[in-house]
Amino acid sequence: MARYFFNFVFFLMPFATYWVFMLISRRAENRPDLKWEDAPFGWLIVAGLALGVGSMLVMGVYTANTAGTAYEPAQLIDGEIQPGTVR
Repeated sequence: MARYFFNFVFFLMPFATYWVFMLISRRAENRPDLKWEDAPFGWLIVAGLALGVGSMLVMGVYTANTAGTAYEPAQLIDGEIQPGTVR
């Protein structure tokens, strides 16, 4: 579930960045005519997808098991739960 959340956050980063840019430029340049409807949504979506796919690739590389390993599930031994391991 956390992976989906992180991917969604990475997808929303360009939109949040553009929103902050709009707020700052409205105040700095005194441009109240700058509106959210004028945003370059195509580029924001492409950037969000690139960040989302990139985060999937990075998480896949760093959280994947190496070849030749096997997962041993948790076991109940003498009334105590022994956590699962990757060997």
